Amino acid sequence: MKNMAESTGTREATSEGSIVLADRDYADVVHLENPSVIERVLSTSRAEATAYVGRLLESGVQRYMLAGPRVAFTAVALEALSDFWKEVCAWRKAGKIPEDFSGREYPYRSWIELLMEIESNPIDTDRLKALKAMFFSGNRTNATDGEAIASYQLFQIAKRLTSGQLLYLKASYEIYKAQDFRTGVTESAPRWLEKVGVRIGHKVIGLLDQDDLSLIGHGLLTDRYHGDKSGVSETNAHLTSLGIKFCENIEAYQLDSSNSKRAAD
Repeated sequence: MKNMAESTGTREATSEGSIVLADRDYADVVHLENPSVIERVLSTSRAEATAYVGRLLESGVQRYMLAGPRVAFTAVALEALSDFWKEVCAWRKAGKIPEDFSGREYPYRSWIELLMEIESNPIDTDRLKALKAMFFSGNRTNATDGEAIASYQLFQIAKRLTSGQLLYLKASYEIYKAQDFRTGVTESAPRWLEKVGVRIGHKVIGLLDQDDLSLIGHGLLTDRYHGDKSGVSETNAHLTSLGIKFCENIEAYQLDSSNSKRAAD
């Protein structure tokens, strides 16, 4: 148990009180420029890091409180980067991706961009899964140059999607897989949105409508009918061929991840 002020080599003013943290404090992470500090954050469990952040915010000391969000964000980013690297190593070991893909333009681009995305936004796990799915699809050992380019383009689409849009897409794909649609039939948009909402778990039509229109804009769902956009084609559960391919990539990635985890256990 150490006094936080003493652990940083200075003594806080009496009005700030005595700040005590269990084990150690993270006040030295305000700038996160010390490699040893980053290593300590990485070696800490999520629960411990959360507890440390809580103590920083409870301290009432401005510079400690300001360090809290950065510690929390960095801990999540490091965890996400570590998890991704473990996946890459497992895929390499299994021969599913090449040992060195730096010589292939689009796989290498997606590698660099994925690392940057994980570092800048590690919180949205649904989006990260989609990005990793497109990365692994384009980096498969037997992927042709054309497939690598197509996967990179899908990777760019994934970067622009929100978790809400990905959930909508997942629900649409479930309807498609279950063959729960009528080929050649046009349904009213509100009824179709409600059908998708049942799969997602909410029926906030306004949000579902926004996600639907955004996914149409990305070419993953088919255009709506009528001048007021009130009609939805049920064919292929409203998915375009591009949308189906996008979902298939995610499905393949999730299946492989599940199989890898079972093999490790």
